[in-house]
Amino acid sequence: MNTINLIYPEKSSVPFERIVFPDGQPHIKINPVALDSLDKAAPIAIYSRISSANELLLVLLIKNILDYHEFEKIELHISYLLAARMDRVMTDGEPFTLKVIAGMLNTANFKKIRIFDPHSEVSTALLNRSYAVNNHSFVKDALAHYWKTNPAEKHCIVSPDAGALKKIHSLANYLGIDQVVECMKERDVKTGTLTNFTTTASNLQGFFCFIVDDLCDGGGTFIGTAKLLKSLGANKVILVVSHGIFSKGPVLEGIDAIYCTDSYKQIDNINCFPISNYLLP
Repeated sequence: MNTINLIYPEKSSVPFERIVFPDGQPHIKINPVALDSLDKAAPIAIYSRISSANELLLVLLIKNILDYHEFEKIELHISYLLAARMDRVMTDGEPFTLKVIAGMLNTANFKKIRIFDPHSEVSTALLNRSYAVNNHSFVKDALAHYWKTNPAEKHCIVSPDAGALKKIHSLANYLGIDQVVECMKERDVKTGTLTNFTTTASNLQGFFCFIVDDLCDGGGTFIGTAKLLKSLGANKVILVVSHGIFSKGPVLEGIDAIYCTDSYKQIDNINCFPISNYLLP
C-alpha cells in the first residue's frame, strides 16, 4: 500500500514537503509526477497524529490533493484523535467538540478510517466508515517487557475508572489474566477536581498492579489510584496507557514504571513504544 506518513515522514512511500506560512497556516506539497505514477485504483493511506487543529487541516489538505489526482480508495489511519475525550457536552455552554471534528472529517469522505484506541465508542459512531484498533497487542508487549526483568508471580490489571472498565474485561480475556481490579473516582466536571477514590479490592498484598487506560494527561487519576492500591498492599504499580500526553511530566507519584506509545508524541525517559507496531493495515 502506498502511504503518506505524517507520523514518520522517513517511512512515507510518497515523498512530501511540509510548510508553515508566516501566519501559522500549515501547507503541504506532493510531487504531482510521483502521484500520477501510482495506481489510482489501489488503496493509499494517510498516517497522522491528529493532535492539533493544524494536523487536522493538513490531513484535509492531503485528501484534497489526492481527490484532485483521482485516487479511488483513500484511507486515514489516526494514531491520536484530537478531542476524543470531548465525546459529549460536558457542561452547559461548552461545545460537543468531537462531533464538530468528526463532521469535518466526514466531509472528506474517506474510504476507511482507523483509530488507535479511541477514548470511547462515540468516535467510531460519529466518524463514517471508521474502525477502532484496540490496544491489546500494545498492552501485551508492555507487560512482557516489564516481566522480563521483574517477574511477577502475583499480578492483576486495574481499571482506574468506569470509562476504562468498558474495555478492561475483553483485554483481560485476551491476556489470559484472571485478576481484574475495578477502581472508581469522582470528578467535578467544572473544575476537574478528583476525589473519593475507591476499589472493589480489599487486599492486594504483594501484587504487581498494572493500571491500563487509553490516555494520561496530567496523571491525577493514576496518582490517586496508585495511592489507593498501595494502601491495600500492592508491591508495584505500573501504568500502561496508549496515549501519553503527560502535561505535568512523566513522573507520577506512586507509579513505579510507565509504558505508552508515541501516538501523541515521543516521550523520553519512560518506555515509549512506536505506534507503527500497532497501527498497520
